[in-house]
Amino acid sequence: MRNCIFTDIFYSQRYSMFLRKFIITSLIGSSILLANQTQAYMIWFKSSDNTIANIQTIENKYNIKLPIVSFIFDPWSPDVLNTINKLPSTLWDNRIYHITLSPNSLSAQQVTDWVFDSEYTQFFKAIKKNNLKVIFRTMHEMNGGRYPRSSNPSAFKKAWIHVWNMARKVGLGTGDIQFDFSVNHRDMPTKETPKQTAKLIQCQPSAKAKLGCFTFEDYYPGDKYVDVVGFTFYNRGKATSDRQRLTPQQIVNEQWRYTLDRVKAFKKPIFIDEVGTTAVMYTGAFNFNHSREIYNKIYSLKNTRINQLQSLLQSEPSILGAVYFNVDYTNGLDMRLLWEADRSIINPEKDKVYNSAFSLIKNGEVIQKRTKLANMFGVGSYSVNGITKLLPLPNISPIKKFRDTINKANSWNDQKVNSFNAYSGAAFQSFFPEFTGKKLDEVRGQAALFLPKITVKTGSKK
Repeated sequence: MRNCIFTDIFYSQRYSMFLRKFIITSLIGSSILLANQTQAYMIWFKSSDNTIANIQTIENKYNIKLPIVSFIFDPWSPDVLNTINKLPSTLWDNRIYHITLSPNSLSAQQVTDWVFDSEYTQFFKAIKKNNLKVIFRTMHEMNGGRYPRSSNPSAFKKAWIHVWNMARKVGLGTGDIQFDFSVNHRDMPTKETPKQTAKLIQCQPSAKAKLGCFTFEDYYPGDKYVDVVGFTFYNRGKATSDRQRLTPQQIVNEQWRYTLDRVKAFKKPIFIDEVGTTAVMYTGAFNFNHSREIYNKIYSLKNTRINQLQSLLQSEPSILGAVYFNVDYTNGLDMRLLWEADRSIINPEKDKVYNSAFSLIKNGEVIQKRTKLANMFGVGSYSVNGITKLLPLPNISPIKKFRDTINKANSWNDQKVNSFNAYSGAAFQSFFPEFTGKKLDEVRGQAALFLPKITVKTGSKK
């Protein structure tokens, strides 16, 4: 991960009351979410408030729709399945979900040896049962030295393929789940046993042979097993220490790392899985009281960085989106922690909001027009009369044609309803010659979603 937080497990044990993550994702739109020790939802700052209800509250309060919602399950708990099973009835299946599931404190070899198979299998079955579309991230930031699963490319690749095979055995394909190979933008492995206190190596790609270290390319399991390549990065400043401050463009194109160019070399869709920035920067020596004063009075510094993130997303068509960590471990700089952790951009509890957050969400609408994330799942977004649904790509064109035909009737009234209901059997199938049986019923139900006051009659002949 980044210098400030190396593992959710570590923080859940030592700072669990402050471990809450909020994510804005500029993807098909933008999403907002938050995490405690087991899951990430939307913004809020009490671990007890991390519920699906928060996502609904944020959408209502700010009048926004979040087409993608992110969750972090680390470590595993009963909340994982409880949350997944509630999604269709609460947040619906008309979204794309970005979900991180990590194998607790297990090594990659233990994952290969089936130690976490039960949890992975339960998770995959829940995704299948609930018909969700998921960008799936697991064993992330393996190119560091803090996680037990890290610093061992050979073991990691075997573990990754093992997990991929489990998903396929459950019946999940690319239409259900996209495997996200998620790395830290800095290669910092260790030659010791990976742990929070391990001595890290700044592994320069050009000097890796001399240093005897690994970069994220060494962990890549192969094109067959990866759908998306993600990476994480954070900005620095003087919120709680004296650190270097760079723009997003400078970080992803940092000299000798050249993270973005190296990620592009995989020729896969790219996703920024974690990104965040501090709100504080000034010249001169670090002074915590001065940092608090800047944090409380000046909004422009963080707004500028968020706008720069937006510019990066706009300038790089290969980047599908970015997950913004709206976490504030400092509770509004009321306390000083190690590292810089005042990253939130929307904090309803303290009524502190950076307007750039909404600009970032608006930017997501622009990204939607040029990315093919939904298409990667074999679906597309279809909107009529304020209703938006993710529909199978082959269904969209005939549904539009059918709707246009019905729409030629008079204004919405019983005559139009009867007209729709009259299209059963061969008459309805004339619009969808490639569909029969249950598939025809499915398409008929989808078409009805865009026609007000329609009662759908199913049971077409096979």
